[in-house]
Amino acid sequence: MTRDRRRFMSGLRQIQGLATNVNQIAHAMNRGVFTGDSYAPAKAEVEQLRAEVATLRQQLRDFARGRLAFQLGLDEEALPD
Repeated sequence: MTRDRRRFMSGLRQIQGLATNVNQIAHAMNRGVFTGDSYAPAKAEVEQLRAEVATLRQQLRDFARGRLAFQLGLDEEALPD
């Protein structure tokens, strides 16, 4: 149980870190920081961050779903979506 909690919290921290990065990029873009010679992230880089956040969120949902099924003594397929 403690190990599961650590894994879950680690996943949440990873999502928080990625989401913070995406928000910082968006904030900088909205302020026009990426004009001139400074670095501007490519659309592909921003999309990659979004995809990483989505992947981590899905992994946490899958983990939580499996944990709930285990606690209820059910197969994951028996849980409603």
